[in-house]
Amino acid sequence: MDPLAFPVLAGTVFTEAVKFLFDRASAVLDRRAGRVPVEEPESVVGQPSALQVRAGELTDSRVERISQAQGALQVYLSRPGLLQGDDEGLRELLGQLRRDLEVVYGCALPFGDEHRPRPGAEVTQHADEVSGQQVGIRAQGMTAEGRARVVQTAKTITESGEQVGLHFDGTIG
Repeated sequence: MDPLAFPVLAGTVFTEAVKFLFDRASAVLDRRAGRVPVEEPESVVGQPSALQVRAGELTDSRVERISQAQGALQVYLSRPGLLQGDDEGLRELLGQLRRDLEVVYGCALPFGDEHRPRPGAEVTQHADEVSGQQVGIRAQGMTAEGRARVVQTAKTITESGEQVGLHFDGTIG
């Protein structure tokens, strides 16, 4: 499957997916335009945690694609009879919009029973005392699809101690 392709969904699930992406695009554009503070998290039904826009990912080209996709989807939402799950052009549009939104939010947005694992790493470290170096993840870089999560706690970090969440040496993603 093309990485930008959107899954073939039918009926109300497809309509809900289109509405979900349209609403997320609107929320992102509202934050970019300053109508809503960028740092304000977005609580979304069906998402395990609030969505948070990563301002650094709101590049001009990405915002332009999101804006164009939102405009195109507005037609479909006003005329639901046009929504066809097997419409390749619509699926490509939805796939690209979802991809852009996933980069902006830094998390996957799966639909239906779709399972799309994302490459990455998760580390949890707890220490009473750090006197050397405690590193959560070492990597060279991270692809746009990659993800990393580090949770570290230490009761005491000595003067010679260092606690590092991410240190890029190898790749993630």
